Amino acid sequence: MIKNDVVRLVKTLSSAEKRYLKLYCKKQSVSRAYLLLFDLIDQTPLRDMELLEQKFGKTNPETSFDTTAKYLMRVITDCLIQLRIDKDSLFQQMQTFMRAKVLLDRSLIKEGMKELHKAKKLAEASQNYYLEYLAYRAELNVFADLNFREVTEEAMIEMQMKARNLLKSQFQIHEHHSLYELLKFRLINIGRSLSEHHKKQLNDLLLSELSLVTNKVAHNFESKKLHLLFQSFFFTSIGDYKSALKTFSELNELFEINIHILGDPPYDYLSALEGIMDSLRTIKAYDRIEFYINKVGGLIRSSHTEQFNLQATKTAITFRLTLFNAEKKYKEALNYIKELPADIIKETIIVDYEKHCELLFYMAAAHFGLNEWEKSLKYLNKITLLEKSNPHFPIYKAARLLAILAHYEMGNNEYLQYEIRSYKRSAKYKTETLKTEKLIFKTVMLHPNRNSVVKNKLLLKKLQPSINAVLNDKFEMQILKFFDFAVWIETKFTATKQPKARSIKESKPAA
Repeated sequence: MIKNDVVRLVKTLSSAEKRYLKLYCKKQSVSRAYLLLFDLIDQTPLRDMELLEQKFGKTNPETSFDTTAKYLMRVITDCLIQLRIDKDSLFQQMQTFMRAKVLLDRSLIKEGMKELHKAKKLAEASQNYYLEYLAYRAELNVFADLNFREVTEEAMIEMQMKARNLLKSQFQIHEHHSLYELLKFRLINIGRSLSEHHKKQLNDLLLSELSLVTNKVAHNFESKKLHLLFQSFFFTSIGDYKSALKTFSELNELFEINIHILGDPPYDYLSALEGIMDSLRTIKAYDRIEFYINKVGGLIRSSHTEQFNLQATKTAITFRLTLFNAEKKYKEALNYIKELPADIIKETIIVDYEKHCELLFYMAAAHFGLNEWEKSLKYLNKITLLEKSNPHFPIYKAARLLAILAHYEMGNNEYLQYEIRSYKRSAKYKTETLKTEKLIFKTVMLHPNRNSVVKNKLLLKKLQPSINAVLNDKFEMQILKFFDFAVWIETKFTATKQPKARSIKESKPAA
């Protein structure tokens, strides 16, 4: 729907981009209805966007909303392209190549060839093999149209060989992209490995990737980046977090060495930093996370898009809350949350949904740590009810389990019975249920809160092998990294006095 698209586009603009848009529009002599629409979107909170068309209709009753919205989108994209040309190497290369094509189409051969040479140099410097190939191809076409008067046979063959090698390098990069995309597809739609059997299902991708690396025709930044990205996500998916951390660290080093050819904004670099912090969180090396949080903070710049800055900000906040929760500094976590802008949680239309769920989870965990279970459930319900939440995401499983714990602490037994039956009715219960999930169900059904200390001691002794199995299983780490469910279970059977819930009246409203 055009309204949703134009709202999203306007809401992702940075302050600098908005200023440039206003300056650009001053030069236009056409109707300014689109500027009014821009101001309305910019000034209207997301929760009131349903009234947008009504507001626009009152001030411009004879103007079509959809037509104005489409024109506004075109104006904004034109402005954004112009801004990107000034600082993005890819946009500079494409503009130079297009300028060359225009000049050559007008038979301005000398000027057109100058632009082609410029495009080649820019593409070579940033290792953009495809555009460099297109420049060579265009140059050869010009010589052919001139009946090869301006080139020797040796020079022509040399150009053909360079173009051929560029295509080989581009094909290699394409193969790497294909394997990496296939790995991500399986992780998103099938889920991460839950056992050795699941792990073997990814071996075909690993063998293909190793074969590609062994037979690679060029050692360039893009192929190295894709190789390390594939390896790091593969190790993460099979639960080998130490190897993943090592590979992510190599990837981070590669990015820092080649900072001049990274994309703008540097999403891949941010992804690598997230991977490092995720691996450190999983192996509980919390003391090393602060360093990388600061690196993420360094990526937040006014020159980057609002969307990138929001994603980087949420990443830094999420791992800051990770540290608070790991150190059981729940009050400090809630004080930190209160200082955050309100739209950090509300602006869900422009974020990575998995990362957004992690942020909500750690907010819930802080309330859970203070026995504020009702407040905790408010955040957890936002995760499980979020339209684009993926049940395969480990964070979704963790949120659902923490919600079960909160309901258990509140004594909502009917809900617990319903939820556990819902789990067990699932067609994938036997194949996709983690040991942690089954152990929590068993714990809840044993009702340790109602038992005597002696009985709980005996029950814990029986459960201890299962608890140890969870703690020693690398596949369980994918949800234990968010919350130590095993410790909660042990606490339930060893506590001499069960905690009481803090009421809503006893605590301040949630941030």
